[in-house]
Amino acid sequence: MCRFINMKKYFIISFLSVALFAACKKTPEVHEKPFYPAVGAINARYSIGDNTTVVFAQGNLQYQASTGTWRFAENQYDIIGMSNELIDTTYSGWIDLFGWGTSGYNGLMPYTVTDSNAVYGSGESDIAGTHYDWGVHNPISNADNKPGVWRTMTYSEWQYLFSFRDEAGTKRGLATIENVSGEGSTIAGLLLLPDKWTLPAGCTFHYGSDKGFETNHYTFEEWGRMEVAGAVFLPVAGYRDVKKVSLIDEYGCYWTSTFYDASTADELYIQNRGYGFSTAARSNGHSVRLVQER
Repeated sequence: MCRFINMKKYFIISFLSVALFAACKKTPEVHEKPFYPAVGAINARYSIGDNTTVVFAQGNLQYQASTGTWRFAENQYDIIGMSNELIDTTYSGWIDLFGWGTSGYNGLMPYTVTDSNAVYGSGESDIAGTHYDWGVHNPISNADNKPGVWRTMTYSEWQYLFSFRDEAGTKRGLATIENVSGEGSTIAGLLLLPDKWTLPAGCTFHYGSDKGFETNHYTFEEWGRMEVAGAVFLPVAGYRDVKKVSLIDEYGCYWTSTFYDASTADELYIQNRGYGFSTAARSNGHSVRLVQER
């Protein structure tokens, strides 16, 4: 038997076989995970990790001591303001500035005002994934009303959102919204844009903080269009030191779920000169904006 093989012919046949196989093989389809709207949320995805996306709550977290009720503010720009100084065990109004980890778990109540930083949270460890996290421990009355649905973002998740998702640097900027109460009042804060973003007709957006809170200025109607498109707004609600509230509409602080040391935790701060991350005494009353994985 002749075992001689025409190598040129063999090569051509092999090449055609591989090409035919490649042509017949289907290109893997990339399926984006389905999106289901969440009650009480701004329904647009924000990446906070390589494989993790979230939706933000419709407003900052609020608490009523007299009934033990948690809720989200009706609007993203709503703040309680000076009434946080009325914080007390039986106060029938609402508060929205909380010491770190004051979810009500293990006796660490949202109306806690001691300036002893060591009592907040759980020693030198994160509150992420624990019941000290407000959203993990508590049902939110106007957002599913079940515990364990919402959570507080970690420091590294905030950093990913700000710096590592696609076009991260162009999706955040200081802003002012006017006429939020219908009486000509304004509120300043930080504007965040979702992963997938289309600028609404008649609106503009400038990233960064070059002009302070006037980097972006929206009428109430313009802001409505931005929000429908998925924008998140974090108002500057001031901060509380024991029972003294300061710098409303000038300075905003949002807790992360990450500890720094026995006395401090990581925070997002927002001011007219810019925004970034720092640490703060755990006893300080800060704003909380929860998220839900989607």
